[in-house]
Amino acid sequence: MHKAFALNLSNFIVRLMAAFFVLLMFPLHSGHAHENAFTALRTGQITVGDTAATRLVIEMQAPIMAELFLLDDPYRIVLDADHADWDAGNLLPIGNLDAGPVKSYRYGRPKDGVGRLVFELSAPAAPVQAFILPPRSDGGHRLVIDVADKGRTAFKVAKAALQRQPFIAELTDDISQNDTDTKAVASASQPIAAPVARPSGKAATIASPSARPDRWVVMIDAGHGGKDPGAVSKRGTREKEITLKAARILATKLNATGRVIAKLTRNDDRYLKLRERIAIARRAQADLFISLHADAFHNSKAKGISVFSLSDTASDKEAAYLASRENQADLIGGPDLEAEDPDAANELLRMFQRESMNESAYLANNILTQIKDLPGGDKRGHRFAGFAVLKSPDVPSVLVEMGFLTNKQDEENLLKPAYLDGLAGRLSRAILAYLERSNR
Repeated sequence: MHKAFALNLSNFIVRLMAAFFVLLMFPLHSGHAHENAFTALRTGQITVGDTAATRLVIEMQAPIMAELFLLDDPYRIVLDADHADWDAGNLLPIGNLDAGPVKSYRYGRPKDGVGRLVFELSAPAAPVQAFILPPRSDGGHRLVIDVADKGRTAFKVAKAALQRQPFIAELTDDISQNDTDTKAVASASQPIAAPVARPSGKAATIASPSARPDRWVVMIDAGHGGKDPGAVSKRGTREKEITLKAARILATKLNATGRVIAKLTRNDDRYLKLRERIAIARRAQADLFISLHADAFHNSKAKGISVFSLSDTASDKEAAYLASRENQADLIGGPDLEAEDPDAANELLRMFQRESMNESAYLANNILTQIKDLPGGDKRGHRFAGFAVLKSPDVPSVLVEMGFLTNKQDEENLLKPAYLDGLAGRLSRAILAYLERSNR
């Protein structure tokens, strides 16, 4: 009897442990009924600004609170929604999409009370905008996420920004069908493909990202150009010529490393508005943007190299003056009728820009470390101001004032090929150090 009792007790413990394991793997609902459900997925190819993007439309039964974030290794976009089940008709909760860089989707419940929709990517694509659309006549609620491959650094910036401050898309009944002034309604006219048909029932095998080359892309901006000469010294040295020479030398050095594809916003004497320079960098999916200048100042004693990153508030009066002077370059080409930044109303990109500003500060400090031994070196330090050319929301950007043409010694240095070569070599090392650190 004792043996039988021990055997029964042992069996009971084994069964109890098995039941406990099941509860751990598949927890009981906490009493919350399913308050919502994913009911459909739609995809389409659109253009956001001048960027090709994939549009994801996620349809739901009712307004919901959803948190958006990114994961890598492999690249994924994740949407967590409170108490959202899967009820997408004949769509299985896992399947292929093959919509641009979005290769597949899968639904799951990582914890009680959360429905998770994961989009697996073949490239480091990140959201460029996310917004709600008013409910359709049948009551369906829609969350729209536009996704574009802007490169590894842009993905990293977006991921870090979303970790630092979660982006929560809140769907409410407050937006009416007649609210045509909202960006969401305006975007509803973009073409969207029919609902995804005949999913495979299994997730796609995700290959290593291959949309972009293994090398980093660095955009080098030679300040001024064309009808905008920039600063002009007393002896007639023009800033636009110095910056183009320096940009070409820096591009040659970076390309020679075999690890970077260096591109120029201009490789000749042409005029570009500041917004055009930003757009060129974003179209190239640049990992970083470096703008080269050689400015003037009313005090001829001002000399040395300055490294600037973007800030809403200038670090000092001189920085504010230089930023104001550089920003006026756009006025040479006449009034910019599109001066209002179209990204300004995009909360998602505003979040990314704050993170990009942090990354830009790291790059600035790397540059200062490398230029210590040059005349003036790092004495002027890292400074910041509202330079319009640095306002790309997803590309870390810095502006390097290589010296002042109003200072005799600086001007002489900037006219020496050996000096420009040495400066370009140090900038190249700083750029590589930053890229290696930021993409580990």
